[in-house]
Parts: sequence; C-alpha cells; structure tokens
Amino acid sequence: MRLIQRSKPASVYYVVAFLSSLATVLAAVYALTGGADAVRVFTNINLQMFLRVFAAVCVMGLASVFSYRSGVWNIGQEGQAVMGALAAIAAPDVITALALSAAVATGWIATPALLRVWLGVNEAVTTFLTFFIAVYIARYFVENPLRDLTKKGFIVSVEAPFLETYAALAIALLAAVGVVALYRARVGLYLRLLSSGEEVVKYAGKSPKLYTALALLLSGALAGVGGALEIMTREAGRYMTLQQVNTGFGLFGISASWLGGLNPLGVLAASLYIAWLYEVGINLKTVGMPALVANALVGSAMVWGLVGYVLYRYRVVWR
Repeated sequence: MRLIQRSKPASVYYVVAFLSSLATVLAAVYALTGGADAVRVFTNINLQMFLRVFAAVCVMGLASVFSYRSGVWNIGQEGQAVMGALAAIAAPDVITALALSAAVATGWIATPALLRVWLGVNEAVTTFLTFFIAVYIARYFVENPLRDLTKKGFIVSVEAPFLETYAALAIALLAAVGVVALYRARVGLYLRLLSSGEEVVKYAGKSPKLYTALALLLSGALAGVGGALEIMTREAGRYMTLQQVNTGFGLFGISASWLGGLNPLGVLAASLYIAWLYEVGINLKTVGMPALVANALVGSAMVWGLVGYVLYRYRVVWR
C-alpha cells in the first residue's frame, strides 16, 4: 500500500470521516449498553453543559487551526489551557481573566516558539513537555498561593469569575470570525504558505521564523482563552483541585480541528459533535461504564479526523 498525493484535494472524505466516526460511536455504545440504555445515552442532553463544552472546544479547535495549517505542531494545547485556566482563577473579574489567560498562555508557549525559531528544536516535543510542567506549576498554585482556605479538609483553588454561557458562545463565534478574517488578510496568506515550506515564505520576501513564531503564539493564546472559558462557565466548582488540574479539553480541541478539516467553519461543526460526544460520555458513566470508555469515544473522533485528512490529500494505492 502507498499514498499518492491528489492533484485536487477531495473534501468529500471529511464527510466520510465524520459519518465513520458517528457510526463507530453508535456501534460502540449499542454494543456496551443496548436497547433503552443506548437511547438514553444518546438523547439525554444537558443544554447548558452542551453549549459550554462547545464554546471551549471551539476556541481550542481554532487554536489548532493556527498551528497545523501553518505546518507547525503545537500538541501541548492542554498545558496552555491549564495555564489559561490558572490565570482566570487568579483574576478578579471576567475581562481581566480573559486578557490574563491569553497573555499567560502566550508567554507559556513563547519558550517552545523561540527554541523552534532560533535553535530548530522540534516544537511538537517542547510543547508536549511543557504540558507536564504546566500541570506541576498549577498544582503548586492550587496547594499554596491560590488555595481556598475556607474549604477545610479539601485542597482546591479559589473560584474563577463566573462567565455566562451565552457570553462564552459569543467569544467562540467572534474567535471564528477573527480567524476567518485573518486568513483572508495578507498575514494569513503567509501563514498558509508556511505549511508548504520555509523556502516558499522566503521566496515571497517574508521571514519564515517570524511567521512560525506568530502561528505558535496565536495558537497558544487561543488555547489559553479556551481553558479560561471552560472553567469560568461552570455553574459550580469553578476551581482546580490538586488531583484534577487538566480537563482534557485541549485534546478535544485538537480532535475538533482535524475532524473539521482544519477549517474554521468545519471546527464549528466538529465542536458541536465533540460536545455531543462529551454528553454521551457523561451518560455512559451514569449507566456504569468506566471513564476510559467515554474518553475513547472522543479519541476515535480524532483518529477519524486524521484519516479524513489523509484521504483528503492522498489517494491510497493497494499495490
């Protein structure tokens, strides 16, 4: 078997990937539960939860669009989301929280960006490693400077400011509009050219180092805002615990980006699907299924998204 690049990419394979992902989920849930339990798992939707998950996943999916469409690999979005959420917890109000989350997450990814630009260190490795560092830093702050001392017997942080779900949805939609507008501008053209190789950007008279750093910094900033949205839109429990610092939403965003074809509008649709999968996962837990099963369903969406991307770009030849 070998892959041959298509002369014209075939977008239909993203539809095939989505339908295959949906079929996988339906088959898995019916096999594990069956009958009335399966119907309840699929249809019991908490609208408030669904919308808040959609908003956070959408913003993190857009963060992936910035990096992956530019040919750079920010796979540490979970760490940037953790830092964004931590910044939101430390903020006194919503506006400050959003600004601080973007700034802190941008600063957090700045080191991998500089290592990539100046020393050629692979950004996939450095962004992944900084995720683990982010978790330990967050645990330190939860246990010390940001600990809520009023909760006796529990090690949790103080609560983040509360953000209404409709406001989070507005932020997600504005982020999508902003990404579309950026890609229609000249700077977006150079970001897309970067995926074809640094020499192409040089030939266009621009610095590939500058645009590589810009793609990573923009990706980190959006991931940080996504982390802030996730924690600030909770109806209760807008805090971190010592045991659970990261929520996995950074990985959900990566899944949404690939399943959405690295297209801002596709990310919106894929984020709705991921939010539904999140609800399905919660419902699976209520009927006795382990949490790993729920996580595997979201993981399957990313796998199918990658398959869709490969088939979109390449033709499979079985010989």
